[in-house]
Amino acid sequence: MSPRSRFVVANRLRHHLLEWGDNGPVVLLLHGFLEHAHTWDLVAPQLAAAGHHVFALDWRGHGDSDRVGAGGYYYFADYTADLAFVVRALGDRVALVAHSMGATASMHYAGAEPDRVTGLVLVDGLGPPDMDPDPTPHRFRAWIRDLERVAGREIAPMTLDEATRRLSERFLGFSPAVARHMAEHGTRDVPGGLAWKFDPLHQTSGPVPFSRTRAMALWHEIRCPVLLIEGGDSALRLDATDKAERLAAMRARTAVVPGAGHHPHLERPEIFTDLVLDFLGGLPCAD
Repeated sequence: MSPRSRFVVANRLRHHLLEWGDNGPVVLLLHGFLEHAHTWDLVAPQLAAAGHHVFALDWRGHGDSDRVGAGGYYYFADYTADLAFVVRALGDRVALVAHSMGATASMHYAGAEPDRVTGLVLVDGLGPPDMDPDPTPHRFRAWIRDLERVAGREIAPMTLDEATRRLSERFLGFSPAVARHMAEHGTRDVPGGLAWKFDPLHQTSGPVPFSRTRAMALWHEIRCPVLLIEGGDSALRLDATDKAERLAAMRARTAVVPGAGHHPHLERPEIFTDLVLDFLGGLPCAD
């Protein structure tokens, strides 16, 4: 089953989505940092075949969605607002399946508008570790230096083979076919070769430290069932007490995909899909 491309204007930006199926409960898939909607190509057709109407979003500044305008930047509050308007465009109530960075934004949104989220699957992501607010002046100085660096940087074109190699070296759990797939859909044509589709501004250090206290206030408002799916070999680890408190705030249960790292949906898609389908089938709104 091949996806259809669709564009919606959300929060004043043009967002690109992939769509599988025509009817059934809406499931919105949300990718992670520097990735794109085609991250879900190994999972979405099976969800649609099981009776769900499936969409995968390119976050702002990723894939084929708009980048922010001149002078703009990227904050989790922006992703959260974008998601609110995408949900409205898709029919007001959705189940969310979200990876890593996308998981953080989805947790924020599910707490901000809990009546619009029927279920939440967090994929190897419970938000960043808490960050000390004290070095704020240092963070602002580093941010300005990074903005200056990105503004003056020339994009060096690469080949598809080079893009594939970079992904394979960064994500050791990717098969050669998955690395190639991610590179093909994550690059665009530029003079002399290819460049990544994501906005280079994402490769700067942000000025606002993550606050667990602020985030927890939102997470306590989540009302839908929540499932955390982790890769058994993932290197992402929170302090055990911190992790337990985050899970308790959302009343979340957990599942592990053995033999998978940070991308269980790409590394062990069959096991991952079975876990998601079992979760979606148990939602109160499934019928």
